[in-house]
Amino acid sequence: MRIALAAAPLALACATPRTSPHPKLAEVWREFLTLPDERALAIAGDPLRDNWVTGSAGGQASREEALDAALGECGRRRAQHRMQAACEPYAVGAEIIWNGPE
Repeated sequence: MRIALAAAPLALACATPRTSPHPKLAEVWREFLTLPDERALAIAGDPLRDNWVTGSAGGQASREEALDAALGECGRRRAQHRMQAACEPYAVGAEIIWNGPE
């Protein structure tokens, strides 16, 4: 029974959506929120290791187009830095959907 109770807060924390950006992405997040609606932010790498790039887009016709554009920009920056980590969606609109580096 103790194991189940100890695991409950961890399970709850994992199920709770993130409402604030990763601390190392705070400046990127502030700039991202100034973009026009239908915006998206993508990330490649790991902020904890200071080895990451982002791409963002705003003012697109749809959220899907914004995400495609953000992933494309992230991919170009990833290639410039010769990173192996794939670009992943970080946020769409004002909702953070990223679960951390794989």
